[in-house]
Amino acid sequence: MTKLERFFISLIFALFLAGATLIIAQAKTAEKSPAQEKQSANCGACHAEIQEYWATGLHGHASTDPIFINSWEAQGKPGACLVCHVTGYDPATATWREDGVACEACHSPLPAEHATKPTANPVPVDRTSDLCGRCHSDTRFGWEQWKISAHYQRDMTCTVCHDPHTAAIKTMTDSQGEPLDVSALCLNCHRDYSMTISYSKHSQQGVKCVDCHLRHYGAESGADVHAMPDHSFTASVTSCNTCHSTEMHSAADATTAAPEPAAVIPEATASSVEPVTNTPSPLGPAGFAGLAGLLGLAGGMVLSPWLERWYRKLNSKEGKKK
Repeated sequence: MTKLERFFISLIFALFLAGATLIIAQAKTAEKSPAQEKQSANCGACHAEIQEYWATGLHGHASTDPIFINSWEAQGKPGACLVCHVTGYDPATATWREDGVACEACHSPLPAEHATKPTANPVPVDRTSDLCGRCHSDTRFGWEQWKISAHYQRDMTCTVCHDPHTAAIKTMTDSQGEPLDVSALCLNCHRDYSMTISYSKHSQQGVKCVDCHLRHYGAESGADVHAMPDHSFTASVTSCNTCHSTEMHSAADATTAAPEPAAVIPEATASSVEPVTNTPSPLGPAGFAGLAGLLGLAGGMVLSPWLERWYRKLNSKEGKKK
């Protein structure tokens, strides 16, 4: 057998192996898609109203939101994302119990007799901010800023301002039942400011509490889909420059001024969950097929003498039958 013949036999073997690997890898990837998982919980049978709030909120859409899907697929569908975007994710099998941040994510373990005897067997829940911090960690989510804020120091929890089921900011209504601006939630506690803010020039120009005290880090570039408000609630010069840049500095300085960086987490106190952007992207189906092709080509060169004998025996048997 010539080297050229051996190469062609090896190439055919490699293409067969790569094709088979591609089909298997694509099938496995499809099994891991969040959209194909089914929910197992039936909490809505008794908690229909809460279930409805959850289903329409950010927690309910954590695994199906188009922004998440696009970012997740662009990174090669890493399992690290699913730790927080689905419930009960098992990295060993790449499976999970429920889509999104479901009831069990916060109310686990569910008592066996809760459905029949709910009063005697209430579902557990960690009411501290630490529960939220398991996923809403590091500087992308404002966790470190939150820990140094006056709110955190006074033992306020996330649920004071956020509805835990929709993950949205709570709203207040006026005497007519109409929803008020989100800043009304701030003034509900900061009553000293509520007595004077309406007379200020800021208020008369339509500036709200959140315009200065909840600046979004990374929102200017839109590069980080996880960009969240700075939860230290501290107004900064950068906040002022949003409106007053030409008043405090020259126009050139205001144009070139860089935004304040988010607080850097010291290595000793950094979250044990690394940002997804630091996680190497796993190979996709095409990558696995390419590796299989290379291995098949090498293996085919070694196995080519036996493959040739097998091919000739097969042809001789066919010739005898005819």
